[in-house]
Amino acid sequence: MALTLLQVAVPVPEGPTQQDLEQLNRKVKSLRKSQVHLKMDMLRNIGSVGAVIKEAIKAAADLKKSDIGSQQELEEIRALYQKEALQRRLLYNQLQELRGNIRVFCRPRRDDRAKMCLKFPSDQDVMVTNQEGSKKTFNFDKVYTPEVTQEQIFTDTQPIITSCVDGYNVCLLAYGQTGSGKTYTMMGPEDNPGINIRAITELLKVCAERVETKTYNLKVSMVEIYNETVQDLLTSDARTLDLQMVGNVVRIPNITEMDVAEVSDIREIMKLGDSNRKVASTKMNSTSSRSHLVLMINVEGEDKVTGAISKGVLTLCDLAGSERISKTEATGQRLVEAAAINKSLSALGQVSIRSILRPTYIGVSPRSALKTLVEAINAH
Repeated sequence: MALTLLQVAVPVPEGPTQQDLEQLNRKVKSLRKSQVHLKMDMLRNIGSVGAVIKEAIKAAADLKKSDIGSQQELEEIRALYQKEALQRRLLYNQLQELRGNIRVFCRPRRDDRAKMCLKFPSDQDVMVTNQEGSKKTFNFDKVYTPEVTQEQIFTDTQPIITSCVDGYNVCLLAYGQTGSGKTYTMMGPEDNPGINIRAITELLKVCAERVETKTYNLKVSMVEIYNETVQDLLTSDARTLDLQMVGNVVRIPNITEMDVAEVSDIREIMKLGDSNRKVASTKMNSTSSRSHLVLMINVEGEDKVTGAISKGVLTLCDLAGSERISKTEATGQRLVEAAAINKSLSALGQVSIRSILRPTYIGVSPRSALKTLVEAINAH
C-alpha cells in the first residue's frame, strides 16, 4: 500500500504516455462501478466477525464469573477469539486495499503574501485559477484546506500505517516543490510533530495492545538519496550504501538498523539522522533540500501460539523539491542536482503507474536509486 501526500503547486515529471493514461482512466471507471458493492460486502463481513468476537468475549467472561468452565473450554474460546480476531484484521486490510493501494492526498500551504488561487468545491477536488483567470479542477482521494491540523492529516493516514503490523508494506511519500511544506508534514516541529513521530508512536501502541498473542520487534533505518547516491544517516560518517538486486528483491547490505521500544528511542534516532544529514550537507554544498530523506521501520511479529512470523515495512519519504529546470535557471552543481532529482521523480512516477496497471503494463523506465528503493519497499 502506498500513500502520496501531495503538496500543491507541483510540476508533473514526464512519465506515462497518453495511451497509458487513457488505459488507466478506463480501468479506474470500471473499478469504481464495483467498488461500492465490494465495500458494502466487506463492511457486512467485518460487522459479522465483530459480533462473533463479542460473543466469544462474553462467553469467556460468563465462564470465569460462574467458575464452572473447564480449562479446556476456556482454551477453546481463546482459540476462537484469536481466529476471529485474525479474520477481522484480514478483512480490515482487504478493505484498505479496496479503498485503493495507491492514494493521493493534497495538502495546500497558505501564502499570505499573495491572493489565494485555490478553491475547494469538495473534499476531493481543488480548483486552480491561473494568472489569466482560467480555472482547472483536479481530483484527489482527499483534499485538505490550508487550515487542516497535523493531527487530522495523521488520522486519515493511520489506517494505512497500521497495516504494516499485519505484514503489509506501506509507503508514504511527501511530494511537491521546495517550500510547499513537505518536511513540515512529515517531520513537523517538536511541539507539533508530523507523520513520522506520530506513525511510530501508533505502531508501538498497536504492538503493545497485542502483547498477549504476539511479540513484536521494531527496527529503524534512515537514509538520504542525493545525486543517485544512498547514504546511511545512522552512522557518524554517513557512509555510502549499495543497492543490490537478488532476483526480484532489492537488498541494502550493511545498512544500520536501530531497535525502537519506546517513543523516546525514535526521537533520539531522528536527531542522530538529522545531525548526520547536516554534516553531509556541509560537505556537498547544502544538499538538505536537494535530496530525498527516507525513514524505514521494519516490523517483525511472532505469534506466541503458532510461531508464525509476519514482516512488514513502513517507509516514510520526504522527497526533494520538484521544480522545472527552465524556471529555476539552475547552472553548475545545482543543474546536476535538479537533473538527478527530476530523473528519480520521473522513475518514481513510472513505478506508480506500473503498480496501478499491472500486469498489463509493459515498459522500461530509467533505473534510479529512489525507484529501486521504492520497488523494494512495495515488493508485497
